[in-house]
Amino acid sequence: MKTLGYGIDVSRLAVATPRYATPLPAQAQRQHTDLLVIGSGAAGLAAALAAAEHADVLLLTRATLAESNSAWAQGGIAAALEQTDSPAAHLSDTLIAGAGLTDPLVTDVLVHEAPALMRQLAALGVPFERADGGQFALGLEGGHSHRRILHSGDTTGWAIISTLMQRARAHPRIRLLEGMHAIDLRGERGRCTGVLALDQQGQWHTLVARATILATGGAGALYGLTSNQPHALGEGIALAYRAGAAVADLEFVQFHPTVFRTKTGHGFLISEATRGEGGILRDVNGWRFMPDFDPRAELAPRDIVSRAIFATMQQHGRDHVLLDLTHLGAAYLEHRFPSIVQRCRTEGLDPAISPIPIAPAAHYLMGGICTDTHGATSLAGLYAAGECACTGIHGANRLASNSLLECLVFGRRAARAALAHVETGIHTYGAPPARPANTPVSDPATPPAAWREELAHTMVRHVGVQRNEHGLQAAQAHLAQFPLTLAANDSTNHDLLTAINAGLVARLVANSARLREESRGAHQRTDFPHTDPAWQVHIVQERGQLPHITTSIADDVLYGAIEPVELIRRTQHAA
Repeated sequence: MKTLGYGIDVSRLAVATPRYATPLPAQAQRQHTDLLVIGSGAAGLAAALAAAEHADVLLLTRATLAESNSAWAQGGIAAALEQTDSPAAHLSDTLIAGAGLTDPLVTDVLVHEAPALMRQLAALGVPFERADGGQFALGLEGGHSHRRILHSGDTTGWAIISTLMQRARAHPRIRLLEGMHAIDLRGERGRCTGVLALDQQGQWHTLVARATILATGGAGALYGLTSNQPHALGEGIALAYRAGAAVADLEFVQFHPTVFRTKTGHGFLISEATRGEGGILRDVNGWRFMPDFDPRAELAPRDIVSRAIFATMQQHGRDHVLLDLTHLGAAYLEHRFPSIVQRCRTEGLDPAISPIPIAPAAHYLMGGICTDTHGATSLAGLYAAGECACTGIHGANRLASNSLLECLVFGRRAARAALAHVETGIHTYGAPPARPANTPVSDPATPPAAWREELAHTMVRHVGVQRNEHGLQAAQAHLAQFPLTLAANDSTNHDLLTAINAGLVARLVANSARLREESRGAHQRTDFPHTDPAWQVHIVQERGQLPHITTSIADDVLYGAIEPVELIRRTQHAA
């Protein structure tokens, strides 16, 4: 067994997690389906529609079908469509942004399937903007070497989601379950056989499926300021981890450089495309600072821009910098970025007249549930796609406008693989294991909102844009107090269930961030400021096991093709 680093093992860093979040209910309504899809964003809808051509599909979503991070996506979706562009160039840009951790084989699948997929979306009715000659009007965003961003104004995500939603609602083989909270994956002995879910009336449901696809999105709402929907707390990752699936790369949380804090305190994303079209970042004194940090200036990858903004904010002792779009003119802004202009004006600011105050905010989780190129996880019958999955495409830092693309490409691929598994899926359940001793249990005297607020504060303060050993230790100590399972009398409390899942994912993120003793991509440590070639690996966590590292998520974690590398922490930072 190979080792990395020096000193003692990481046994105190493993998260001792119970198999289930809540005691199993005495009664539950039971439904059967060929394929269960959990999540209604781009990945979930793409998977459901692809699978429904050959099987019965149950599509479960916690909120309404329209409430997903995908629907909020502004900038666009990337594909190499220009004659001067190519999938190889798209691949190269993605590899550069990923800071040495992007899997080239998986990413090659992504970029080569992209052009045909864009034409299919257009044929379905997605209203991508066109140039005068009728070809797609392609935009430029940070980290891209060519114009390859298709967009529909500045509401591209909604344009795609609304088109797919309409088809999903009309499909005779798709049953929709809106307002249904997935609580625990069912199944034992390395196999997933469905999910235990709770509806808004407190009624339990056992959904039995021959194959299950998790498409539950990311975890940006773990942080106090985020561009994500409030329910984006990584709950699908928590479900998979408790069931025994491997998760990886959770330390890599991308902070979008330009998020506007609204009057209500929520984050409103100002699209990457604003900088692609000429937006300028200035400090509070009006100085254009990005050329001081990177020769690509405002078009540098997101991790670089976020760090530059954070450093500039610290230098001036302010909580924001300025995004200047005034030179683009009101007419152009209203045409190209109508929703941004409207939202800013609603907040009392006209971007055609005044620069927009912005700051980095939690935006995207590069890590997630380990999958192969077909969405298969380490549990038989369980697949994952979209932001909740970790394919290795994004590495340590996601390239702009690759997220919707990944959702659609790998949502469909996961559906095809799940359909192949349906023939051998088994409807069985094992007896639930006993709750481990000393497992923190929910305290009914503590309001869930208080836990959420404490968690968000801890993540921003200690697991944010810049990290260090002292802060990460403090985060781990604080998060260890959060409950991992519910008391019996709390078992139908949606807010408590959400807090338990959020607390678990936050612990896994902090754990992974403390283990990685270097700076790479979106993970930056002031006590380890340099990138270490020895850390060109993925940190993997599994319930009941010590964290370990691997060089290939698909091969090493799922198939054991290469012996995993045990991770040994350095003595000076031992837990």
